[in-house]
Amino acid sequence: MKTVLVTGAAGFIGSNVSQTLLEEGYRVIGVDNFDDTYNPQFKEKQIAPFLNNPNFVLERVDIRDLPALTAVFEAEKPSYVVHLAAKADTRDAVQNPRLYISVNIDGTLNVLELCKEFAVANLIIASSSSVYGNSPNVPWREDENADRPLSPYGATKRAVEHLAHTYHHNFGMNIVCLRYFNVYGENNRPGMVPYMWTEKLLKGEEIEISGDGSRKRDYTYIGDIVRGTILAMEKPLGFEVINLGNHTPASLNELLAVFEKVIGTKAKVKSRPSHGASVEVTYADVSKAKELLGWEPHTSLEDGIIRLVAWFRSNRLEKS
Repeated sequence: MKTVLVTGAAGFIGSNVSQTLLEEGYRVIGVDNFDDTYNPQFKEKQIAPFLNNPNFVLERVDIRDLPALTAVFEAEKPSYVVHLAAKADTRDAVQNPRLYISVNIDGTLNVLELCKEFAVANLIIASSSSVYGNSPNVPWREDENADRPLSPYGATKRAVEHLAHTYHHNFGMNIVCLRYFNVYGENNRPGMVPYMWTEKLLKGEEIEISGDGSRKRDYTYIGDIVRGTILAMEKPLGFEVINLGNHTPASLNELLAVFEKVIGTKAKVKSRPSHGASVEVTYADVSKAKELLGWEPHTSLEDGIIRLVAWFRSNRLEKS
């Protein structure tokens, strides 16, 4: 039984990755600091199903705390690391850039150093479509010149990719940086459009649409993201940067139409100005993921929203 250390294990993507790893017979060391970016009780609930599993260990550690993180590596000596812990709000990053640099860059540096020291076989790092900024060359390929991110968040993710490459170059480490595209689904992080719209529509409340609703996002279902992440973890590739996206962008207006169909309601809509850190479109070219990992998305937007709404009804909707 191989051991996988997952940072950000109680978060949105981390809890889903941890669950699947456990189901597939791995031993999982979950590292999370349960910060208050959103209600920590949500994270406690997401991690609760694993706590009685003998193959799961929870470590309440901040990735910026090198001595504490070192102690975890010394005790567990993981074969693989899936590094998902990060500050991930593009708008908040504009207002609080130092925090994002501290967590996303300094924290990742700690992870890289420990993976080197403990000879981890393969390190997976969560990157983001935000690195592409507003590049007009869609769909975005990994060899696109991603040097104009629009927010400090995107800048930290691009910096982490560069940093990871130096560790591969100098120490021969296997590292894959996965550029996730607009992930949604079960355990969705509050503050993201799919979560907020699900909540508002189920409660019959007004929703907000950015601008005229024409901006497009490559909404990618969490189950597809988890599958791609584990495939990358199980296949050391030297150093690679790989897109994981749905390859089918939908505008906000198109997304709303899907929600209205799934929930069976007509939305009350208010327009608000678009934020300067918001890109016009995200659109993943996934041919590299298909070639190197045998991965492609399987879940349509409608099927994914059906699952998100069902999960929200069971786990987040206040019972009257």
